[in-house]
Amino acid sequence: MSTLPELPADLATLYPRSPDDIVNLEHGYFGAMALTVQEALAQAIRYTNTHLSPFLRGELGHKHAETLRVRLEQLINAAPHEILLTRSASESMQVLIGGYHALEPGDAVLWSNLDYPAMRYAMAWLERRRGARPVEVQLDLPLGRDDLLAQYEKAIRDTPGLKLMLLSQVYPANGQLAPVREIVAMARERGIDVLVDSAHALGQVALDVQAMGVDFAGFNLHKWIGAPPGLGFVYIRAACLERIEPHFGDRDYPEDDIRGRLHGGMPPVSAIMAAPSALDVHERLGGAAAKEARLNWLRRYWMRRVAELPGLRLLTPLDGGTALAAFTIDGMMAREVQAVLMERFGVFTVERYVGDTSVVRVTVALTTTTGELDRLVAALQVLAREAAGRSA
Repeated sequence: MSTLPELPADLATLYPRSPDDIVNLEHGYFGAMALTVQEALAQAIRYTNTHLSPFLRGELGHKHAETLRVRLEQLINAAPHEILLTRSASESMQVLIGGYHALEPGDAVLWSNLDYPAMRYAMAWLERRRGARPVEVQLDLPLGRDDLLAQYEKAIRDTPGLKLMLLSQVYPANGQLAPVREIVAMARERGIDVLVDSAHALGQVALDVQAMGVDFAGFNLHKWIGAPPGLGFVYIRAACLERIEPHFGDRDYPEDDIRGRLHGGMPPVSAIMAAPSALDVHERLGGAAAKEARLNWLRRYWMRRVAELPGLRLLTPLDGGTALAAFTIDGMMAREVQAVLMERFGVFTVERYVGDTSVVRVTVALTTTTGELDRLVAALQVLAREAAGRSA
């Protein structure tokens, strides 16, 4: 196996030290802020509470929010004025799903059982909201890239009246990368719009909305960029903006201004001010390409060592994945596996869902060590052996 791709020598000193008694392998929910980002956040809190409304009603929007929007446009290769700041990827996707008003009663909307639960719920809600016809594609794991592409192609071809699709760039349950560019191109040929959920993509995989042909996408900044929680953004291609209606009839902005697609009240002030420092760290680490190489190496490190364990099923391909991966153990519920890993071995993971089926998700971070992954491998060897003994 190749050697671990290196990042700056002081990588460990950039981030706070985690407790030694727990091996945290659930970095998919929240990525640690670098120490410099934490200090920027603290300074932002102090500054806001000193300067109060004159700052919030002036400099915040004119300077800080606009500076951040420009940097985010550059990060994903968007054109100017195609970025809307939100408070999370979930809110971003709800802006897109709830605001999409180019549907007629009877038009089909499609998603898969691998998409994030809240987004699946929102797509299904379009039946009541717009009179749409809901269609959920059932995908069984593990699933290779070619099979995944073929199943989407079949779903697009076989769903009459399909108008709108939800597509995760990185599936949140098992970390698999979807072939976004190819699926979007297939959909566009048939006049179908695609809403791309990029919650787990930004910061750990290369992302270029022009190269992918994406018109609509939702992001957060607290997972793989390492910005403070409470901050995300929406991308809408300017030519497609009219398909997303103003938020609850918002009139603060003209209809051709993306900022009218969410009336969020008080913005996440301190997060907006501190986010540029997180983007600085991202660039210092070499950007998405360097981070993707290291995260994939760490994921494959543990997956290769448990791939042949009896009764353990890996649900993520070795190739075409990200920092996230999922597995099950025969005869054990995912929740039970999660609890046992924590209680007996001090390894923290999380239960996730593929439709109604639960799996165990393991998510490495840039600072994850091979020693920590060795503890996971040793624990899984014990659990697989015990499971095999029970079934004998």
